[in-house]
Amino acid sequence: MTRIAIISDSHDRLENIRRFAERAREEGVEAVIHAGDIISPFALRELKGLKVYAVYGNNDGEKLLLGRAAAEMGFLISEPPLFLSLSGRDIVVVHGAGSASDTVRLAEALARSGMFHLVVYGHTHQLDVRKVGETLIVNPGALSGYLAGRATFAIVDLETLEAEVSEV
Repeated sequence: MTRIAIISDSHDRLENIRRFAERAREEGVEAVIHAGDIISPFALRELKGLKVYAVYGNNDGEKLLLGRAAAEMGFLISEPPLFLSLSGRDIVVVHGAGSASDTVRLAEALARSGMFHLVVYGHTHQLDVRKVGETLIVNPGALSGYLAGRATFAIVDLETLEAEVSEV
């Protein structure tokens, strides 16, 4: 597995989730990481057929039903932090930590720890793709397009640890 897609803050925006899922299939991504704020099980079902790893966000109130829907489709969803190892890369996924500035500080602290190749976060609805030392930090922005005015996602090459951002 070398190419993964990263999304966050889809907030039940079904048309954007559908467009993203279509693009992910076209791009041949091997897995999707969702950094939270999915909201409803019916929105999660739009990703059926993809391999999905997700964390709950602060707006994911119906965790029981989200968890059941994820299990039915073979997805992994958990409380953050989610620790993954994909293609020999250590990855941590969080949603957020209170304010936007606290969330960014948390992502930077995780990157500076040197324990991860990739730190994924959401919550702020703002794109953030950069390296801190040898660690790639990715906030793909909001797939919903809310607050940011753009509906975005990222594709990461786990071999090179490079990311490209696209709009749906």
